[in-house]
Amino acid sequence: MHIPDYVQAWADCSNIPYHMQPQASQWIYEALAGKIRMLHYSGDVDGAVPTNGTQNWIASIGWKKTTEWTEYIVDGQVGGYWESYESGLTFGTVHGAGHMAPQFKPPQTYHLVFNWLFNRQI
Repeated sequence: MHIPDYVQAWADCSNIPYHMQPQASQWIYEALAGKIRMLHYSGDVDGAVPTNGTQNWIASIGWKKTTEWTEYIVDGQVGGYWESYESGLTFGTVHGAGHMAPQFKPPQTYHLVFNWLFNRQI
């Protein structure tokens, strides 16, 4: 790859002490339901945490939707989609982004997050 010798060697994050749980993070959302507003978002081409997997665990809880799947527009283009639930959860996607949505699609991610944060129409 023609990487110069003076560039520091890459090392993965294997020294971070993760606590693996069989139920992942779903239990956190269930515990916080109705207590605080929650935003869960992901890039819609995220191979590490796929959108359809998130949609499946949200559906498995059985929360009633208060807002159906709705697009949001950024710079005249579809920036992604969002929906909300009676539990206080908003789930959003960032169109064309992978796992690092803020890095690769900053305007779309900021639109979603900041409009949600300030209670504005996404």
